[in-house]
Amino acid sequence: MRQVPLESNSAREPKVGAGVVGRSVGGLRLFASCASFVLLCLVLARSHAESFSEVEVRAVYLFNFAVFVDWPPTAFESSTSPIRYCVVGSQALRASLEEVLADEHVGGRALRLISANEPLDWRRCHLLYIGHGAKTRARQILKAVRGTAVLTIGASEAFVREGGMIGLVRRGQRLRTIIDRDAAERVGIRISSKLLRLSTLVSGTREGVSP
Repeated sequence: MRQVPLESNSAREPKVGAGVVGRSVGGLRLFASCASFVLLCLVLARSHAESFSEVEVRAVYLFNFAVFVDWPPTAFESSTSPIRYCVVGSQALRASLEEVLADEHVGGRALRLISANEPLDWRRCHLLYIGHGAKTRARQILKAVRGTAVLTIGASEAFVREGGMIGLVRRGQRLRTIIDRDAAERVGIRISSKLLRLSTLVSGTREGVSP
């Protein structure tokens, strides 16, 4: 098992389909407990590695976001309440994420994947991924969670420009993170500088989503 140390701004991001370093469940889950393991360790292994699909790599990114994000205490019912994940618009990602999150904990909190089909459901999420299958509903979803401590994640830079917080964008053979830090901070969500240094930072709409 190789561990990849924290690298500088020039650290390369994982190739889609590249090997994921660390422990695995079904050959997939990352080792997230080591502080020097930056966002999915930024998966740099090229040899002795298994091959994963883009959906699986996205699932591992989502898993690791919980390590590099802090929510305000008011986002939880208690000090032991779980961190709730939601996926809208991608059944394949939901299935992969369910496997990745099984039996996992971050900061003493269990990681739970919950169903989210309606506005009240979306507001209960801590991490909400909006896939391509929900592209036409993205603005509706962003508007529904506006003002709540929900980390919104999409699959394009346009998603961030329109009020989302993180875009997991495919560029060639890699996934890259595009982040609107201000959008997250407006609702009390703090993103680690370790993740910010390895991401492209942008400024979306002034109030998070246009009327």
